[in-house]
Amino acid sequence: MLSYQHMYHAGSLADVHKHILLARALAHLTRDPAPILFAETHAGRGRYNLDAPEARKTGEAAAGIDTLLAGGRIAADEPYLAALRRFQGRNRRLYPGSPALAAQMLRRGDTLWLWELHPREHAILARVFERDRRVRVLHTDGLVGLPFRLPPKPPAPARGLVLIDPSYEIKDEYDALPGFVRRLRLRWPQAGGLLWYPLLPAGRHAAMVESLTAQHPDLAVHETAWSDPSAGRGLYGSGVVSWGIPPAILSHPTFDAPPIV
Repeated sequence: MLSYQHMYHAGSLADVHKHILLARALAHLTRDPAPILFAETHAGRGRYNLDAPEARKTGEAAAGIDTLLAGGRIAADEPYLAALRRFQGRNRRLYPGSPALAAQMLRRGDTLWLWELHPREHAILARVFERDRRVRVLHTDGLVGLPFRLPPKPPAPARGLVLIDPSYEIKDEYDALPGFVRRLRLRWPQAGGLLWYPLLPAGRHAAMVESLTAQHPDLAVHETAWSDPSAGRGLYGSGVVSWGIPPAILSHPTFDAPPIV
């Protein structure tokens, strides 16, 4: 788990898919003037440089956000695009992780709880948000830490949104997540949630999604693919299971994906 570092994958097609859905969910929730609490179980470092050696090594940002923006493949009215541009300012090579994207969209009275286990990523995340009084950065696995804080106690808002985005480096995570979601929803019924997962040829996500939807009939599944899974070349798409957010807000396509090959 500690070997995963998101800077190799920042701005990838999977990242953009996840972030577009996150931005839509936050835009919906912030229409209500009541404050919200955003909690992320695996936050990473919060912000990334798309020209960093790690990003260039994988080429995922070049094939992802760079290609999508250059080709106009993201709808102009997506809340994600407005938040992205506010975050970047004059430096279009900066890219927001989910925490920074949420921080851009949330208001002065909202709250963010961010968990990150990796020591270096946690240290960078803490520096990124050291002046933001809305943010609490915690150094542990959010799947362990979040339940201890639920239900949120005042002054934390009662309403909220949870983003669950583990590395999936450990196969057991697929088996553990349905139980985590069940406990989370029992302890914090006022919160919506987004659970991201990779689409890989091995298909390990299928049993997890089946278990989740069997236990929670109100869950919605949002998947997009950009390559042929039968080719067996690794990640071919991205999926998100959601609850507490109207499915119509999340269900339309997130971007004009490249042709499946």
